[in-house]
Amino acid sequence: MPDNFHLSGKTFSVVTMGCRVNHYEAEAVAAAMEAKGAVFVPGGGASADITIIVTCSVTSVADAKSRKIVRRARRANPEGALVACGCWAQSASSGEAAEAGVDILVGNRVKSVIPDLLNEWYVTRKFYEKKIDVTKSEEWDNISLDRTRMSTRAFIKVQDGCERRCSYCAVPSLRGQCVSRGYEDIVSEVGRVTSRGAREIVLTGIQLGGYSDGDVSLAGLLERISRVPGVLRLQMGSLEPFAVNEELLRTAADSGVFCPHLHIPVESGDDGVLFSMRRGYTAAEFARIADMTRAYLGDDVHISTDLIVGFPGESEEAFSNSLELLEKISAGKVHVFPYSPRKGTPSAAMERLPGAAVNERTARALELSEKLLSSYAAKWVGRENRVLAENVNDGVASGWNRHYVRVYFPVNRDENAMRGNEFSTEPKISIGSILLCEGADMDMEKIAPYEE
Repeated sequence: MPDNFHLSGKTFSVVTMGCRVNHYEAEAVAAAMEAKGAVFVPGGGASADITIIVTCSVTSVADAKSRKIVRRARRANPEGALVACGCWAQSASSGEAAEAGVDILVGNRVKSVIPDLLNEWYVTRKFYEKKIDVTKSEEWDNISLDRTRMSTRAFIKVQDGCERRCSYCAVPSLRGQCVSRGYEDIVSEVGRVTSRGAREIVLTGIQLGGYSDGDVSLAGLLERISRVPGVLRLQMGSLEPFAVNEELLRTAADSGVFCPHLHIPVESGDDGVLFSMRRGYTAAEFARIADMTRAYLGDDVHISTDLIVGFPGESEEAFSNSLELLEKISAGKVHVFPYSPRKGTPSAAMERLPGAAVNERTARALELSEKLLSSYAAKWVGRENRVLAENVNDGVASGWNRHYVRVYFPVNRDENAMRGNEFSTEPKISIGSILLCEGADMDMEKIAPYEE
């Protein structure tokens, strides 16, 4: 790389797709860019000198969306540098990426090289590609946070890779084998971001429940982070059912800062489909996990989940079993995904269901999802809600309560002083999945939908 660093003073924006791990990596790449003198432009500004897109490839829809966003970014800024990194970038060929307008293509576990590659690009203006075989790598990508830039929450990546090999999932080939980050490094990073204003910590990983650093398990990590000064709230990202055990739940319950919300993907509520998916549990076992979660975290705990609709071989009875299980466990938010075949996975060779049937079931699952989340949100009407303010606009603040339901409430103080602080509110009504306090009069079309 040339000695003269060409990023100093260059503006850059970051566009983030997909999971919470991607959100962490976007923040960490932004930190690395700023360390080289580049200037962050919030909101994905099209006029920035550099656009960095953290892509997703969990489904074929995510693949298509990644390509679309890349092309849109190129059209919006024809002369700027365009970087695509992450899961779609890991699978895309150099030809495909170049055709879409990408200048620098970077796969997973090597995002730390992005500033150096951009520096080189400003000298040569040539296409660059950096990838490794993540299925054979045990290395941790050397990127980290100094502060949060895009949210009042700090996503902290503690683990990468997945070795579960579900029959429908391409993530293991895109993210590689499991690797965990040293707990001391994690605790240090949490201390840095909380000292600079982060109030909520969300632990993330591709197979988060597989975290292990010597004799420190995920429960041990949770306990250590809960003691870091300045941590007001602590959450975990998506947890596979096998990772939810009594030690973890007990530690969460005793931490004093853990928010009673767990996202535990069920994917199906039918034993035959679960077996074909290679999920490793039955519907009854999942229900027992939900019961155990409530035993430790209380009846009000918010259990959100994922559901795949239309998996090959799913009968009408099997689909009905899924809906019944969701109601049985009193799920809150349910992310509904129509089955998407991924090249190279075992299920891609199975006979697919007719599209009309998948679409009809998806609509029914979404209808139930809205009903379940609305019912869960309504539980909080007339009760005290502790809300972390994230956005303030025209005298109305919005944020999440500790059970991860969106709340809108009136404010009459300086907006900048509001963000990142936790307030006690008492919602008067619920509309769908959101809660409104008295005085929070808003145009309903402007209210953001529930999202994770």
